[in-house]
Amino acid sequence: MIARMATTVGPLSESDIAEARTLVNDVDDDNRPAPENIPARNESVPNIFNAAWGHSGSCNRKKTGPRDYKPRLEFGNNESMPTVLKIFESFFFQSFIKNVIIPATNQTMPGNRPLTYGEFLVFIGLWLLMATIVGPERRDYWSTKPIDMFEGAPFRLSHYMSRARFELILRHLSFTDKQAPPLLDRFWQVRPMISAWNDNMSRVFSPGWICCLDESMSTWINQYTCPGFMFVPRKPWPFGNEYHTICCGISGILFAMELVEGKDQPRQLRNEEDNFGKTVGLLLRLTRSLWGSARVLVLDSGFCVLKGLIELAKKGVYGSALIKKRKYWPKYIRGDEIKDHFKDMPVGSVDSIGGNLDGIDFDVFCMKEPDYVMMLMSTYGTNIRMGEHKNRDGVEAFQYPEVVHNHYQYRHQIDDHNNKRHQPSSLEVTWATKTWENRVFAYLLATTEVNCNLASSFFIGEPPLPSLSFRKELARELLLNPYFNRNVATDERPKRKRTCCEHTFTTLRAYTKWQGSDIIPSSSIYPQRMCKGKHRKVRTYCSCSPGVVMCEECYAQHKLEIDGQ
Repeated sequence: MIARMATTVGPLSESDIAEARTLVNDVDDDNRPAPENIPARNESVPNIFNAAWGHSGSCNRKKTGPRDYKPRLEFGNNESMPTVLKIFESFFFQSFIKNVIIPATNQTMPGNRPLTYGEFLVFIGLWLLMATIVGPERRDYWSTKPIDMFEGAPFRLSHYMSRARFELILRHLSFTDKQAPPLLDRFWQVRPMISAWNDNMSRVFSPGWICCLDESMSTWINQYTCPGFMFVPRKPWPFGNEYHTICCGISGILFAMELVEGKDQPRQLRNEEDNFGKTVGLLLRLTRSLWGSARVLVLDSGFCVLKGLIELAKKGVYGSALIKKRKYWPKYIRGDEIKDHFKDMPVGSVDSIGGNLDGIDFDVFCMKEPDYVMMLMSTYGTNIRMGEHKNRDGVEAFQYPEVVHNHYQYRHQIDDHNNKRHQPSSLEVTWATKTWENRVFAYLLATTEVNCNLASSFFIGEPPLPSLSFRKELARELLLNPYFNRNVATDERPKRKRTCCEHTFTTLRAYTKWQGSDIIPSSSIYPQRMCKGKHRKVRTYCSCSPGVVMCEECYAQHKLEIDGQ
């Protein structure tokens, strides 16, 4: 049922959403209030607002001085004009790949030829190139058949890496060099990788003066094989892992993320910041690299917690959040009184009311729309109108006040980033895998790819490329990277040697059975299987081939064939 809904084109119907709620353990509902906004029984919420409406005209942020930062990317002192490959290496935690992923993979990978950094970049490039085409099976890219415009893949990859080598790397790909912890933690293999990605981005990238925080989805269908599986009805890809992400409002580059662990999060690993509240803790963790910078954070109604904006202001980060009634009005917000205040005002009217919480001043900025009152709680801004004049039916065009203008201008950045990652061809879907850790890696890779495209346009000044065009360009640079020694043989398929062995007519032990060519434990004492000659069901085989079931007649024929060779 989930698989059917996951492939549905367009929004889910109300009946599908209702059915999905009964199937999925963890749901992120757009109408569910933030935990901090759920009133306690018999709780009396004080009035922290000023007595009169109006704004003083003084912005809390601007009092600290002009800080209209521009995005900045660290390339190193010797790089005057970075290439696409250099940007990718800067964004995709190069040190973690070299020091953790490659050694951990080599530790389990058989053979005398270890994986190198250059070959790993080729491996990634092959995935990106395959993700430019929808339809072919993975094996089609290594087919020995002539290329046919009506069948199979439109190109071959064996020139860059043999299929045997590619599958060997994929089979043994590892993302941590640590041992499993003693506690039940389903995320232990990916925690270091996500943390390394965040740490690397904080070192190499500095965002502009305004940022946007929202959710991102990484698609997955089976909730039983996906730690932190979440159903988010409002998202185009509603099933899988949910990430809270933050990106630069000016360049669109995503620079920090946190995987939502939900009910699978071990209690022993609760975050210290959650003592302030679940939503407040999240805001503090994701903005840690922004503390003390006086940057601005744009939030939607899912993060509308006044306590969160106040704690951010204490850390030197200013923000605004859209106010929406989710069963309850956000704590401290008197939404019905605000609506009454605007009841007789014309469309486009603007007003604000200030308040103070924990010694921090804030304002609720409001604007009258034709059928509702838009409200934003904010620790910065004024009622000064700015930007283009906007039209409403039957109303003279008007400008938005500062905080409303910034909200509309930058609120979509995460959604735009997600759309670039998923459309027109999703790398995560192309990397069809049953190994959940591979999907997390694919999500980081796809996010980095979009970041590289945005950075190439913003920092190098080149015209922005369509997603697939840039993916091909990045894949080309990875496949032809200068670190890979192409003189090394690419085929890891071992040569088969003919060996001699004894032939003994053998019977399966009790409580064992066949599974393919393997002998595994069984719950039944003497399970049987049909012999190769279709004579009868038995439990016997030749010691030279344990996976082939043989009765006495089959074994006799087998010996004759062996003796005749």
